[in-house]
Amino acid sequence: MRLVTRADFDGLVCGALVTKFENIDSYLFVEPKFMQDGLVEVRAGDIITNLPYHPNCTLWFDHHITNTTPNFDKPIMPGKGGFRLAPSAARVVYEYYSEIAKADDQNGPARLQFLNTERVRYLLQEADKIDAGQLTREDVLHPQGYVLISMTTDGHFAEDEPYWLRIIELLREKSLDDMLEDSEVTRRCQQVLDSQERLRKILLERTTLKGNVIFVDLRGIKNLPDGNRFLLFTLFPQGNIAVKVSDDVQREKTTAISVGYNIFNKTSTVNVGELLHRYGGGGHKVVGSCRIPNDNAEQAIQEIVAAVTEKA
Repeated sequence: MRLVTRADFDGLVCGALVTKFENIDSYLFVEPKFMQDGLVEVRAGDIITNLPYHPNCTLWFDHHITNTTPNFDKPIMPGKGGFRLAPSAARVVYEYYSEIAKADDQNGPARLQFLNTERVRYLLQEADKIDAGQLTREDVLHPQGYVLISMTTDGHFAEDEPYWLRIIELLREKSLDDMLEDSEVTRRCQQVLDSQERLRKILLERTTLKGNVIFVDLRGIKNLPDGNRFLLFTLFPQGNIAVKVSDDVQREKTTAISVGYNIFNKTSTVNVGELLHRYGGGGHKVVGSCRIPNDNAEQAIQEIVAAVTEKA
């Protein structure tokens, strides 16, 4: 049985839960756009988490608004795993296995004991907080614990797969303190902290405040230290929504566009997931992304910025 998931923190927490209860023998880490474009071969027996639905899968768990029916009111495929508009996909996975355990007289008590431990409950609480962007300024400026670990997992580079697998194992088996003592986790966390100032300078150089819109153009920058995705909002608190543009590191001649509410100024009313769904992307009401061929990128960027700009 194979797990198909995204290598961000939410996807890895999903992996920790699924591998506790299913016999996973292989993994496939992909980004949502590849699933949306039909470029991922999904097989019978596959379990998909934190990604768009595929009809060949055996179980599917997700929480993105754009993975619902056209009216954004029902899951694309109800009854095949779990779906709801939860703070994290991990929460959906957790709820599914909790219900399964309650109905299982033989293995259920042991599974419920694991799911109800203080460690696992805290992990789910942090996964919700991180994926929903419910962080404080202190969390962002001085990240610690699971927040800091989450900044080491961006899912962009395939060569990081051994690290992602290690994180799944640690999340499943170890406490937070034990995770932070792991040599590779320690190294990557320190790397994020050491790059904070460089990232801050780049953001200040490449960002323009256009009314309520924080516009960031990172195209052309090599080796961008993008671990702390929330740092931008501490620098431009006046804006209530950010449009970030960068080179797509996974596809040539493609521009990555991400849009998200300022987590410290959530006054925008735009449905970001619905907006970016029109450009082949998707996400949540408050955050989402899309990938556009370079030839069409400028027009798409202008249209997206216009769509999130509040009229004076």
